[in-house]
Amino acid sequence: MPWLGPQTDEVIKGLCERGKRNLLLVPIAFTSDHIETLHELDIEYGQVLGGECGVENIRRAESLNGNPLFMKALADLVQSHLRSNEPCSRQLTLRCPLCTNPTCGDAKAFFSSQKL
Repeated sequence: MPWLGPQTDEVIKGLCERGKRNLLLVPIAFTSDHIETLHELDIEYGQVLGGECGVENIRRAESLNGNPLFMKALADLVQSHLRSNEPCSRQLTLRCPLCTNPTCGDAKAFFSSQKL
């Protein structure tokens, strides 16, 4: 299946067109460093695409990796969810702002309909 959009390069180009010259990329789909993503964000977007469209400064936020506070937060979320007896997190049913992807909408509707 294709990734949900918009694609990162499309967003960077769109921000360039709006006059944005300093960007911080936050790879929210990954909680730890991933070589393919780091190459894509740091080199393909940060060095190549940024230079092509006139961005002065593109940086990537540091990944959480094995940060102890992050690990504790994950454990706390799991414990809280297990105590709630809900079939899925309420956040799972939320749509991204401006999302029009029908597959995403169908998945969100499915999870919203699940009851204990």
